[in-house]
Amino acid sequence: MKILIFTSILFCAIACFSAHAELTAQDLDKIRLIVQDEIKKELSISETRIKEYIDLKIEGVDKQFQSVDKQFQSVDKQFQSVDKQFQSVDRQIAHVTYVTYGLIALIVAAIGIPQIIIAWRSESGKDQAKQIQELRQEIDALKQQQIIRP
Repeated sequence: MKILIFTSILFCAIACFSAHAELTAQDLDKIRLIVQDEIKKELSISETRIKEYIDLKIEGVDKQFQSVDKQFQSVDKQFQSVDKQFQSVDRQIAHVTYVTYGLIALIVAAIGIPQIIIAWRSESGKDQAKQIQELRQEIDALKQQQIIRP
């Protein structure tokens, strides 16, 4: 136990003597230079790490932009395809419209021409009916004259 106490006191004394030692200005300058060198080294290492990290991130973003560009190209192709389909449908609608106009014209002609013919015939029929009526009157007049003058 004496050895343990003696070694403890010895270590405490060594610690106290070194704690009371003073640093000179040259020692402080050397410490500053060492610290500055270490800081510079750490900063340069950190800068290179940050640059590498940023470069990797930028490459990743570039790859994502390329992927998005490819997707946009695919969407553009789909829009072109849909546009062509719309043009085709537009042509078909125009064709159907023209066919419908033609059919309407045929229906008008099919209904209108017979109506015109019937109207013309009825007009000429009226003329014939008038003539027939006049002839009947003349025949009746002649019959009456013959009856009176036999």
